[in-house]
Amino acid sequence: MQNIIFSCCCLLLFAGCSQDPQLNENLQDSENFLSSNLLQEGVTEIEPGLQYSVISSGDPAAEPAKLSDTITAHFHGTLKDGAVFWSSVDMGEPLIINLSQLIPGCQKAISMMRPGDKWKVFIHPDLAYGEEGRPTIPPNAALVFDIELIKVDA
Repeated sequence: MQNIIFSCCCLLLFAGCSQDPQLNENLQDSENFLSSNLLQEGVTEIEPGLQYSVISSGDPAAEPAKLSDTITAHFHGTLKDGAVFWSSVDMGEPLIINLSQLIPGCQKAISMMRPGDKWKVFIHPDLAYGEEGRPTIPPNAALVFDIELIKVDA
């Protein structure tokens, strides 16, 4: 009986310690991408794992969005290789959503933007969908968004 319990405990411990090597490979690829991306001209780091470059600027006197605000924005989301996983631009209709409902990387970047700003935002998996991914987003994938903040409603 003790052997069975010991075997079960060892099996559970082993299962908990084993991890899909693809997860680690994707994470390393994402981190390498963001490290090299930070060396590109015009790329600014907001915090580790969150970068942006300004495509165009709106009204610098306008108020940025707060987490409690509803925003109207265009999002063109790609993986680091350029594969599109979602695009309101392609759908021809901007997204209207409460800022707090977006992934943390988008929340933080958009809270620094002003209406009329268009930025390219680069997001580490920890600030996106992490190990879970989504149907069109692999686990531990870095994301790239072209975001055009159209409107902010309090």
